[in-house]
Amino acid sequence: MMLDRFCIALFLFHLPILLLPRDWLIGGIALGGVILIYSIYVRAKLIFLLGMIICVSYFHIFQVAKNVENITASKQNTQFKISKILKQTDYQTAIATLPTGENIYLNWQAEQPLLLNHYYQAELTLRPISARSNISNFDRQRWYFANHIHMTATARKVEQLAQIESSFRTDWLHKVKADTENLPTQGLLLALAFGERAWLKTADWGLFQQTATAHLIAISGLHIGLAMLFGFYLAKSLQWFCLKSRLKWLQAVGFSLYFARIVGFLTAFVYSYLAGFAVPTVRALFAIAFVLLCQYLRRHYTAWQLWWRIVALLVVIDPLSLLSDSFWLSVLAVVSLILWYQIFPLNRFISDETRKKMMKFNRLWLSLLHLQIGIWLVFSPVQLYFFEGVSAFALLANLIIVPLYSFLLVPLILFSLLTDNLFSTWQLADYLAQESLWLLTPLSNAWFTLSYWQQWQLLSLNLLGLLCLYCKVYELSYKKWLSAVTLSILFNLSFYLHKWASQAKSEWIMFDVGQGLAMALIYEQNKAVIYDTGSNWQSGDGKINSMAKLEILPYLKRNGISVEAIFLSHDDNDHSGGVVDLLSAYPNARLISSSKVRYRNVAPKPCIQGKSWQFGEWHLSAFYPSQIVERAKNHDSCIILAKNDRLQILLTGDSGIEQERRFAPNIRKIDFLQVGHHGSKSSTSETLLALAEPQFAFISAGRWNPWKLPNKQVVERLERKGIEVLNTAKVGMIRVKFYQNSFKITQARDLFSPWYKQFY
Repeated sequence: MMLDRFCIALFLFHLPILLLPRDWLIGGIALGGVILIYSIYVRAKLIFLLGMIICVSYFHIFQVAKNVENITASKQNTQFKISKILKQTDYQTAIATLPTGENIYLNWQAEQPLLLNHYYQAELTLRPISARSNISNFDRQRWYFANHIHMTATARKVEQLAQIESSFRTDWLHKVKADTENLPTQGLLLALAFGERAWLKTADWGLFQQTATAHLIAISGLHIGLAMLFGFYLAKSLQWFCLKSRLKWLQAVGFSLYFARIVGFLTAFVYSYLAGFAVPTVRALFAIAFVLLCQYLRRHYTAWQLWWRIVALLVVIDPLSLLSDSFWLSVLAVVSLILWYQIFPLNRFISDETRKKMMKFNRLWLSLLHLQIGIWLVFSPVQLYFFEGVSAFALLANLIIVPLYSFLLVPLILFSLLTDNLFSTWQLADYLAQESLWLLTPLSNAWFTLSYWQQWQLLSLNLLGLLCLYCKVYELSYKKWLSAVTLSILFNLSFYLHKWASQAKSEWIMFDVGQGLAMALIYEQNKAVIYDTGSNWQSGDGKINSMAKLEILPYLKRNGISVEAIFLSHDDNDHSGGVVDLLSAYPNARLISSSKVRYRNVAPKPCIQGKSWQFGEWHLSAFYPSQIVERAKNHDSCIILAKNDRLQILLTGDSGIEQERRFAPNIRKIDFLQVGHHGSKSSTSETLLALAEPQFAFISAGRWNPWKLPNKQVVERLERKGIEVLNTAKVGMIRVKFYQNSFKITQARDLFSPWYKQFY
């Protein structure tokens, strides 16, 4: 087996780690064993090594999943060290390390200051990995595993210990933090200098996100490469001075082939150290070290060979890196650049002779423009997959900010660090950072979140543009142009064929919003009726966040769904907290409630017994209450029966047993029941179940909620009657797709979900 094939096979055989359920990981170990046996038979050392690596990797992943599975929630008085501060502005979170070496995700609610590398003692309730799970939304459990986090906890009362793990980096960070205390862009400077985004203002981070320049903030391969170049050219300058010297040993340094490379690598290493050897920086260091080693050994590899070797090496070192979004963004960005420079090199557009006649400054800008256009065209499928939106000014923003940061701000920060702010250059860096934010502000208002359909249209146009550009650059015949247009059209039509083949007539969704309730009845493929909206909460900086922002709106916008009406069962926060955000996103939606409370200054229409509404094939009828109130409580919940020509869904909000006795006699046999009050024993009475006879019961509850819902007696009562029970705390989002003569229930988390999404 050739080394190229070995690297490709190694990478491809690791990809199932992204998809396999936990028990199926053993299949990866078995596959490695088969390869080992085959290698012995054919006496191939590389194949033997391939089998060994596959066995070790899959066994490692299996052990990680098994160890997390064996963790049970327990209260412990323990010591821990703050290894990384994740958020420090509107709320506080961190990664802490236990004496056992295990990492935990820590939600900091203590009065004591949260300090990096400081030791604390507290009584923590350590819990296995768990998170909300909504189909296609952000997968926090995957993020936990990618960052080697095995438990979560909340710190409320802590004791700060005298013990401090002092390090040069931590001391340096604290000193720079003190030096920049009064600078408006302190958070941005610390992010660029140390990779610590904990102090970065939310508004500033939003500017970079909405202009597609966020890659400049997280210290990654770009920054390590810049540090490498900074050290390299600094060493080249020193070599020039050495050549002017009459001392032979200095002249020897000046003539050295490796001096500049070594200094450049050391500069990159120091910058990675300042960034706490974050995973992206370590990946970049490995890549640089590998390229330098190849140069030293006088081995010539193509760009693709280098890419395969480096990626294979990174996967072998840490198979969990496959779960990291930053890993895929990094490696696919490099793929995009390789494709762009191989297929569309700059000399295909402007000859080398013409460029040589230009000024160096113009050549630089021309190269930068060529680079940014390539990223814009080739990398857009990856950007759409991860960010699900585009900025109309992304190209312009990158053309302005990338050179500003690459050639001025980041080198100035490095200079400030190396000279310990000898010439007060932090103030100059702050000025440049403020100017960059000022430049980005008017460009940040053109970010558009795209639905799947809009993304596909954009990708079709993108493909057409690339194919036509290829035909133009290589002067192909008109038949090739026609083939390019045809291929783009077929690519566009494939979306409609897929949608036609898989589209249900309507859907009913119960979102996983923790301890709350939010549901959507989707009809005519792209219209929705919302029943309850989950909770909201206020962060430390006074901003209001909600489950609507985090879970409901991303799903609706991604699927191109418009909201026609919002029903509120009652006014408790866990049911009505997201209504303002939904009304802001869909101002024409009707608000229907059993109370007079106005939201976003919208007076609700009454939801009282006898009222009915028609939404596509679904007829909605209100069975309770009989009159509206000033502010609706649990016992005032708006009870809705939604039915089409075959199926019926009963939505009960937080209604209690007394209310069930009133409306249950009017309810005939139903198919789906939203279990009242999150499965509390004050709801879901024998009377309701006897009269309604549901086949399925769905419960919306948060894991480890203080009321220990759903109540065991309620669950046993449902199961005793042969009713299938699904709880969002265990299975995540529940989605029922209704077809012409059937329906299908899907869950965000089931037995066949990837191992990192399982219920631990």
